[in-house]
Amino acid sequence: AKRYNLKGVKVYTAEWYNGSRGWSLSDPEAQVFLDKCQELGIKNVHAHKGPTIWPLDKDAFEVKDVDIAATRNPELNFIIEHVGLPRIEDFCFMATQEPNVYAGLAVVIGGLMHARPRFFNKVMGELLFWVGEDKMLFASDYGIWEPKWQVEGFVEWTMPDREEYADYPAVTTATKKKILGLNAAKLYGIQVPQELQLPGEAPAAREDAQLVESA
Repeated sequence: AKRYNLKGVKVYTAEWYNGSRGWSLSDPEAQVFLDKCQELGIKNVHAHKGPTIWPLDKDAFEVKDVDIAATRNPELNFIIEHVGLPRIEDFCFMATQEPNVYAGLAVVIGGLMHARPRFFNKVMGELLFWVGEDKMLFASDYGIWEPKWQVEGFVEWTMPDREEYADYPAVTTATKKKILGLNAAKLYGIQVPQELQLPGEAPAAREDAQLVESA
């Protein structure tokens, strides 16, 4: 970790090894690993929580263990890759109460933006409403797809002006800049040139009190 100045790790709570049906971030063994991350100065834990492929168990990718781990380890950031798909509602309601849980958009952009555009709009709308644009990070799954067309497609994307999407937050240029890089720069301590920074503004995620008052 010191040699390569590591600031993040990737974990899979399902595995093929020796007949295992998966493990949980709330397991005691996992906590030993998380403690070691903190000891080494690694603050960002990327967890695969999304589409399941055979022979892995769907249950091994549930997000409930993230809730426990995030509460136990407030010094760490948990970036949930694939946002728990297909459990988008479970993820949103968990992430909105955990300030150190972030939405990693791998597969969301590459897998849904063109193949399932209506579902993509819904997923992005729910994430923007509950989690907020300040806690969403672009990811491309570059081992499967090239990033270029995903970046270009996301830059061009707008939320359709339809009734079914009317209660979702507006998607602005600032929204896209945050998601495409500024949010990740904050988590990884990357200095952004002044001309590329955004003016200071209030966090985009809605506070619980605001959600209750508007209900």
